[in-house]
Amino acid sequence: MDDKTISLNAKQILAKTFTPHGNGYDPVEVDAFLDQIIHDYQAFERYYQESHGYTVDLETQLRQAKEKINSLEVENAGYKSRLKGVKDTDQVTSTNIDLLTRMRKLETELYRHGIDPNTIK
Repeated sequence: MDDKTISLNAKQILAKTFTPHGNGYDPVEVDAFLDQIIHDYQAFERYYQESHGYTVDLETQLRQAKEKINSLEVENAGYKSRLKGVKDTDQVTSTNIDLLTRMRKLETELYRHGIDPNTIK
């Protein structure tokens, strides 16, 4: 029998009847049935462990993805506020490039004087 196959279900276990044997049941038949149940429980345990590990991994990945999204949203908001004065166009123009160049030079100069341009409102 394969280690991952399950041969019994709840109805089969509930409906199982044993052959009477003296004052009880045939111990060999009962042992064989219990061996099947044990095998199934081992399969369930392996499946549970694998599923639990997979679920934990997925939850970790989801949490990391949400953290990354939040970080990118904050970064995006910072860029939006910094580029508020730049013309909103799909075309790359010399005006936009000139503005970005001027902004970079101004930010460099502010940093040189010990001022963080991100803190200026």
